[in-house]
Amino acid sequence: TYPGSENAENRYKIEQRGEHFFISMTVDLIVVSILLALVNRQQKRLVEAQEHLAHNEKISTLGRVAAQVAHEVRNPLSGLLLYSMHLKGKVAGQLADGELQLIDKIIETINHLTSTTEQILNFARPVKLSPQWVDLNRVAGDVIQLLNSEISANGIEARVDLCDSDVTGMLDEASIRAALLNLGLNAIQAMPGGGVLTITTGADGDSLSLVVSDTGSGITEEQIKHMFEPFNTTKSRGLGLGMPYAQKIVEQHGGAISVSSQPGHGTRVRIELPGKRGVTR
Repeated sequence: TYPGSENAENRYKIEQRGEHFFISMTVDLIVVSILLALVNRQQKRLVEAQEHLAHNEKISTLGRVAAQVAHEVRNPLSGLLLYSMHLKGKVAGQLADGELQLIDKIIETINHLTSTTEQILNFARPVKLSPQWVDLNRVAGDVIQLLNSEISANGIEARVDLCDSDVTGMLDEASIRAALLNLGLNAIQAMPGGGVLTITTGADGDSLSLVVSDTGSGITEEQIKHMFEPFNTTKSRGLGLGMPYAQKIVEQHGGAISVSSQPGHGTRVRIELPGKRGVTR
């Protein structure tokens, strides 16, 4: 609409406006795309946080209920144990050995139930951390020694792959040892026909790591999803509190625990812990 050399300036201004409009639209699209990506990321984080909160609330509720039941059962069990031992003393020498063995079975069963209630109560109790400088290489070696009888009885080969770097952090040694011991027992029970149990330590900047791996039967992705739920177990023995307890300990240290597995190819549990900065509670 602006022909001729006399309108060259008008044509130039129109071209500039077109270029500016195109640039403006392009920038707007980029900004909107970035904002949408940020919103999507925040939504995913929110969903994950909500799921984590729901999981923690579920664990907390189960723990409270279980602790109440265990508390109510513990005192009667103590009474039954005393009565049974008193009865055994009264009839000793009056009954045949086979009949006395029945009383021993009663005492053994009561002791087993008492041990079970104590496990539940220990899980429900809040963990009080007492951080101090702890060398994970030493803890890993100690745990293998504690598991030695179970390892030998099941024909398992134990390997400890210790990090050459410093793997010392401000940690609560007793609880970390207990969590690692639970993971080691789980690994051993996953290899009833023998296999290889490996505990690996590592360090990466301010982060320390412990990895427990086995060559056992492995588990499915669906089983991994429910692994940290209390009283959820696929084993014929045990309460299913080992993994939830380990998670509780690790998270109270400000760390994280993850599981990777495949049926028929073993299981690998990785713990990430704070290093030099340690825990503050």
